[in-house]
Amino acid sequence: MSTLTNYYTKQQGKLLKNHRKMMKIGEPILKQKYGTQLAQTTVSQSTTEFENLIPQIPYIGGSANSMTDTLIQMSSLLALYRVLKQHGKRVDEIGELLYEIAQAQVNRFPQWLRHLIGKYYLSNWNQKRMQKKAAVSQKRQYPGDFVIEVVSGNQKPFTWGVNYLECGIVKFFAQQGAAELTPFMCRIDYLLFPAMGIQLRRTGTIAQGCTHCDFRFHKEGTP
Repeated sequence: MSTLTNYYTKQQGKLLKNHRKMMKIGEPILKQKYGTQLAQTTVSQSTTEFENLIPQIPYIGGSANSMTDTLIQMSSLLALYRVLKQHGKRVDEIGELLYEIAQAQVNRFPQWLRHLIGKYYLSNWNQKRMQKKAAVSQKRQYPGDFVIEVVSGNQKPFTWGVNYLECGIVKFFAQQGAAELTPFMCRIDYLLFPAMGIQLRRTGTIAQGCTHCDFRFHKEGTP
């Protein structure tokens, strides 16, 4: 087993624990939609599916890359998608379910904390930090990584933005035969950023067939 693969397998216990936490949040939603028996079966099977996925998650720099956590969380949702597909559920139905789980997860954090994180995210300090991350990503050291560039808005017409030139989620989901799910994952961004008090504007994504994902961030209340 390679060192890169070892990064995830060494943390298997922690990753499975976090997956179970996510499924615990999602189980009431599953019960409401499909009943107790199928919900419990789905949660159990998704854990097995996620365990099988762990060695296949692309290494993109480990803890040095903040997008590693995003890739892991999306892998949890990928595992749930696979199980629901096996039970005959449509991708649009699954996409809506995953959005509701993401909403429930966000709602666990108080609004003041989310907005504090949002202020940090929009800060000049974080913009400079993202520029450094962009420079590293553009070296394309890891094939499965995200590649980004930072766009300065100077407050007009937007605070600042990020172009995703390559998306690690798109790559991994395509590799796993789940490309149809990726556009539904993009929709979750419109949940996460407003929860932090940030208006997100975007004209397209790679998952929709565009050349890049153009994230533009605005302070809450911007017309």
